[in-house]
Amino acid sequence: MSTTDSASSAPPNLLTIILDITPSTWGHRDVVRSAKFKALAAKNKTSAGPAIIDDVLTSVLTLGKSFTCLNRDNVLVVIAATEEEVAVVYPRKGGVGNIEHVLMGGLNGEWGERVDHGLMNDYVRLGVAELINRAADRVEKREKMRQKQVEDAKMGGNETNEQSASGDSTEQSAKNQKNGAATAAALSMALCTINRFMVASHAGVSALANSSSMLQRKDDEGVIALMGGSGSSNFKQQELQHSKSLLSPRALIIQSSSDRTSDYNALMNCAFAANKQNIVIDGCFIPSGMKDDAKSSPYLEQIVDQTRGVYLSVPSGAAQVGGALSEVLLSVFLPPPLLRKEMNLPKL
Repeated sequence: MSTTDSASSAPPNLLTIILDITPSTWGHRDVVRSAKFKALAAKNKTSAGPAIIDDVLTSVLTLGKSFTCLNRDNVLVVIAATEEEVAVVYPRKGGVGNIEHVLMGGLNGEWGERVDHGLMNDYVRLGVAELINRAADRVEKREKMRQKQVEDAKMGGNETNEQSASGDSTEQSAKNQKNGAATAAALSMALCTINRFMVASHAGVSALANSSSMLQRKDDEGVIALMGGSGSSNFKQQELQHSKSLLSPRALIIQSSSDRTSDYNALMNCAFAANKQNIVIDGCFIPSGMKDDAKSSPYLEQIVDQTRGVYLSVPSGAAQVGGALSEVLLSVFLPPPLLRKEMNLPKL
């Protein structure tokens, strides 16, 4: 058997990357990085971190491209999360290379065309920029509302009312804006996305459903054909059984913000659901290296442990800059779960 035949016969993987792009977190790190860079430049030394959002995006795109090169039938989905919004940034909804094209197996419905590296680079960066801009707009609107309330109180000529209005608006703003990324919502979206692929390939719990009813969804017919079925209502039962093992899903959470206490129950529910469906969840925490910032994520560690994944807290400093972060992601999170038992990977 040739190398090409061997590679094409290997089971494809579905990787869903969840990326924390909280503007407040990355904005703070950008300021710290700039200050450190100036101090080190005066001593003719290179930057020593922390990583900024552009470093992480470059590393994630490198990981995504490498993942799709392992098997031409591998599928990649990238989800970005801010404090209050979650969105699939690749494939991009409504554009060329959208989720329907990925599900249908590429622009021409053929194998090996699911991931377009050029589109992935453009759409991930564009989607992240849009989410950050919308988050900044929300913060600006809250600040304008707070200022308006204070001005209204001033017009009344009552200093007590002014102080009360200022305090109430600040408290309300704090309630509306949560610290940290909406990781629980992003993980829920990731599991829903994975489930759609599993339904389409007739895997997992969905394999118990009536096969004829499964084919009523037109957008999933191409996936069934792609995963080994014929895409019609008379495909063989043997092919259905074979298709159950044709997709190996996993998720990777790349987090940089502190855990949100209010999301704990939702995160654990997601972990239990993923474990039940044999979905491996890996976790990567990128600390800032600052004294008062979080150095790890206890919640993420529990999720990874529950789903038998790999957890890594990236070392601070040089390990986050100059391409080192890409090397870390590739060496730890690129290997599929079936090969990890043969490798010396980080353990909890």
